[in-house]
Amino acid sequence: MRWSTSKAIVGSLEGCDVVRVLVGDEQRDFAIHRKLLSESCSFFKTHIEAIPAPSSPQDCDDGEDSVLWLPNEAPDMFEIFVLWLYQRRRFPTFIDSALQTMCPDKFRTLRTNLVRLHLFAAIIDLPGAQDAAMDTLQDMYLRFDWDMSPRFLAFLYGDCDAQHAVRLRKWATAMLAWTLHGADKAAARHDADKLFAAYPELKADYHLHLQKMAQSRADVRIKNPQLRLPANGLRSGERLFGFRQCTFHSHRATVGEGTCPHALALGHTPAPLPPVPRRDKEDVESDREEADIISPVRDLNEVSYLDLS
Repeated sequence: MRWSTSKAIVGSLEGCDVVRVLVGDEQRDFAIHRKLLSESCSFFKTHIEAIPAPSSPQDCDDGEDSVLWLPNEAPDMFEIFVLWLYQRRRFPTFIDSALQTMCPDKFRTLRTNLVRLHLFAAIIDLPGAQDAAMDTLQDMYLRFDWDMSPRFLAFLYGDCDAQHAVRLRKWATAMLAWTLHGADKAAARHDADKLFAAYPELKADYHLHLQKMAQSRADVRIKNPQLRLPANGLRSGERLFGFRQCTFHSHRATVGEGTCPHALALGHTPAPLPPVPRRDKEDVESDREEADIISPVRDLNEVSYLDLS
């Protein structure tokens, strides 16, 4: 997919105000305001400051020295990152508009790139992008009433570093519990038992989630992890059906029942999409479709992952 907004932005940049970021094996070229990218997080700030200063105005025009390379990232994911970087306040609106116009077979492609964005943002320590991706994933799963497939869980617990995927794992575990306590759980339970045997961490997280739900007297059958309520201080009735706004955010432990810092910074608190009835199991995403997720952090322990040479 292509985001016309980001193309309009990058098309107007020139000179020393610009950093070119080459992404993926094909080195797709993104031109981004140097200051904006540098101030987004310490990762980009460090690497931008390491770029040699231009020796002449001509060097600025050529832009040859103002280049970063992310060889192991997905260009489509980075395009969504650029959209978020420039349009943080309107990011949910852009995603919603895209979902209304794109072909249905592209929905899961967008989902895949949001997962990649979440992991990429976790690694470069950019909580705003990480949590925006998490919110959008929840909203998409609510909109289409998707369940958490075995392959996605295997991806999170088998291919991803626990530190970087911790919020995705927490949400996915809640989704699994919700599925296993649903109306049609026999087949899902069989798949879950195999996953528990293969991934002990998943089994431990699952039982920890059930313990927390029991302590809060929540009914796992109706407390929907797709549903992101627009506050953290909830009334008793609200807590029965959905999760707090920041439950799966990077700052959840420090916020408590206070205001989400992202919403506070943007001057608003986004409302969740309205709940929709659960559909038949024929509509559950398949393992084959989940196989489209290719980890941007497949080799997290290798220094070369974020090599900007």
